[in-house]
Amino acid sequence: MFGAIPNVCNPDLAKGGLASVAEYNAKIGEVALDTAEKSNEVLSASTRKALGNMRELTAAREPSAYGEAFAGFMQAQMELAQSTTAALFEVAQAAGEQVTAVSAGAAEKAETTVKKTTNAAAARKTAPAAA
Repeated sequence: MFGAIPNVCNPDLAKGGLASVAEYNAKIGEVALDTAEKSNEVLSASTRKALGNMRELTAAREPSAYGEAFAGFMQAQMELAQSTTAALFEVAQAAGEQVTAVSAGAAEKAETTVKKTTNAAAARKTAPAAA
């Protein structure tokens, strides 16, 4: 029973598996960090625009003009919310596409590794029987 363990626990296979996991984690981590950076840029730009809108609202004017200023502010904020949402959606969509590509590549690599391992194990199993 213990004689079969070296066939089951192939150290080269374990190293390759750990390297594959590390590579996958690095790629997914890069996607996550890029997405966070892009989201931060979108939100930072949105914040600057919102503060600019507030400056326009709080500017000194005739008392009768405040209603129109508030309506303009609300319109600008609605447009800002729409554009920010669209930009964040684009960032999320791109991240989803990247994760899908990375995961598909990892799945293909895992499938290839499983096939190689299965074939090698079958070859080792039949080799002693033939000898």
